[in-house]
Amino acid sequence: MNENTETSHDNIEDSIHENGGQRVDPILVHLDVGDAEVDKGNIRKRFMDTWEYENGDSLNDEEQYLTTVACFIYNAHIVLDEGNVRMEKARIMIVSALTQWKKEERNKMIEKEKASDNPFKAFVENHQPQVDDVHTWRHFLLEHKTVNDKNWVYKMKKCWFSEFFIRFGRTDYIKTACGFDQIPWEARKDYIDLKLSNLFAQLGSVCQFDYKPAKDK
Repeated sequence: MNENTETSHDNIEDSIHENGGQRVDPILVHLDVGDAEVDKGNIRKRFMDTWEYENGDSLNDEEQYLTTVACFIYNAHIVLDEGNVRMEKARIMIVSALTQWKKEERNKMIEKEKASDNPFKAFVENHQPQVDDVHTWRHFLLEHKTVNDKNWVYKMKKCWFSEFFIRFGRTDYIKTACGFDQIPWEARKDYIDLKLSNLFAQLGSVCQFDYKPAKDK
């Protein structure tokens, strides 16, 4: 291998590595670590290493999205822990960053839902395609049990996030991924109720989301 070939190979590796950094930047910018002595650059560096380890650039769109979220959760938790941030506090910080990441897009949907004659029905129509796109049968064994203008129930008998964190030996991070999945409801609490039965965080094998219109307070 000559010098030019080696340089080209190094450039390709650097480009692949940097792709991971560019993928996490839109989330990392929203991570507020408060007074903790945490260098967010360390999260970025660790993310790039994990992204490369997972061959992130070769994954399909669905898997890249899931891997982006999981790698951010994993590496943010580790670096925050190194900065002596307690687990629950770190979890709040991480889910908050993930919430802000897609907030603008989500707020546009919420505005349209609230302006409709039936906000709950509009929520189901908006959010079901997103659930189907991300929580596919292959990775989540997703099944819609009930879908109408008064109730939406779907069940998952497998969890890609759970398997990811088990593989990395950090089952305590599964709960953070559960918090990520609840973001759409958290933003709509004034008109959506959710009954969540999630056993994956306890290493179980089922998770069920049961949405209904919020009861009058």
